[in-house]
Parts: sequence; C-alpha cells; structure tokens
Amino acid sequence: MPGPSPDANLAEVLSQWTHAFGWCDRAAFLCGDDVYTHGEVHRGAARMASLLVSHGIGPGDRVLIALPGSIEFVWAFLGAVRIGAVAVLADPESGDLPAADFVVCAPGRHPHAVTPAELVAAMPAAATADAYPVRPDTPAYGQYATTYAHGDPEEAYLAMEPIGLRQNDVLFSVPKTYDPLGLRNTIFLPLFSGASAVLDSGQRSVRVVAERVRRHRASVLLSSAAFFTRMALEGPRGTFEPLRIAVSHGAMPPPSRVEQVLGCPVVTP
Repeated sequence: MPGPSPDANLAEVLSQWTHAFGWCDRAAFLCGDDVYTHGEVHRGAARMASLLVSHGIGPGDRVLIALPGSIEFVWAFLGAVRIGAVAVLADPESGDLPAADFVVCAPGRHPHAVTPAELVAAMPAAATADAYPVRPDTPAYGQYATTYAHGDPEEAYLAMEPIGLRQNDVLFSVPKTYDPLGLRNTIFLPLFSGASAVLDSGQRSVRVVAERVRRHRASVLLSSAAFFTRMALEGPRGTFEPLRIAVSHGAMPPPSRVEQVLGCPVVTP
C-alpha cells in the first residue's frame, strides 16, 4: 500500500481531473436558475476547507453535513474531504442528528451548528487549503453506518462508464444527495465525467421529477427500479422529454412500458 499523498485525496483527484481535461469553465451544477462551473466548485471547496480548518477541524474529525441538495452541500462535502476530515451525511429533515466534531445545517437544527449561509458569507475572504495527504483506503465520508474511502468513488464511476456519459449531459438523480446513490449520481458522476447535474431538494413524485427534467433539459435520469416501476404506472408518454437515457439501480421489470413513458432506453449498469 503506498504512503499518504495529496494526490490520493478524493477532492484533489476531482480537481486534477477538471484541470487535466479543461473542464474549468464547463457547467457542473444547475441549482434553480444558478449555474456553477467545475472551476467554481473546486475553488469554493478549497476555500471551504480553509474555513473548516479555521474552526479547528482537522484530519479524522467528523463533519456532519445535514443539508439539502445545494451548492453549499457540495462545497461543505468536498471541503471536509479535502482536509482529511470525514464528511458524515445526514437527512436534513431527520429528527436526530448523529454526533460530530462540527455540524453544518439549517438554522435551529442543532445548538452548536454553523449554517451554510454563515460559511458562504466567509468564503470570499478565506484562503485556499491544500489537499491533506491520505491513502486510498483512508475514510473520506460516511452515510448511516457505512464508511467510504477516498479511493471508492472513482471505482463507482468506472463501474458506470458503460452507460456512456457525455460532457454535455445533464444528470437528474431521483435519490437525493445525502443518499449513497444520490451522492454518486449527483456529485461523483458529473465531477468525474465533465458533465453537469441538477441540484434539487424538492419532492420526488413522478410529476415533480418530470417537471424538473423538462425545466433543466436533463438528458440522463438516474433512479431505482422501484421508482421506474411507479413511472410506468403513473407517467403518460412524452412526460420526460428530452431524456436520452435512464439508468436504473436494481433489477428492472420488463422495460417496454417504462421506455414508452420516458421515450428513451433504460439500462442497468
């Protein structure tokens, strides 16, 4: 096993990919009417990392992030990973938040929390933090009772390569960002591929998802087999234009009805 290196840090790996492939000015995230480029994402993450350090957070500390899908979620997640801390992701609507060394959540959710607005307000004056040296198997983030290492996300992306993501794709994930599948779909896939993703914390009914797909002209829809089965029952044909492909996690029923509703093929990696 190689020794610790900043080049094994997940946040640094993603930043290096962006610069190596010239993605800095490409759209990375669509959040309402706002568009954030890949370069803005990584510059913001480096400043967020510096802010966490200024609050006494260091390698191995647990940073609880209880936020909906937003650019603040992205910056807090990558900023924690960049300094070698462990990002602990929680449902922002959950009644009980797990213990942590530092908490980022909405006002009133935790007595000792810092709000995303407070962090973002301090970011312009913050320095940029270097990536902390880690090994690929160093814990990077946790969800529920599972911990993932710095090296894991790249393997997850490579497993998705057969679906043929394109740099001009816009991804919409039905699972939300604090969910294991949602984090992969919304954060790792676009940052590893140069594509963009929709950051959205709204409802996940068939009607709402269809509206979001149309609004952002999403080309790739990612969800579970259970949701696609619901779509086959509830969604009229043409509802999900302009999708070019749908990606199902889990075994699918016969896809013919789902594909009629979506107007595109459904694949399972």
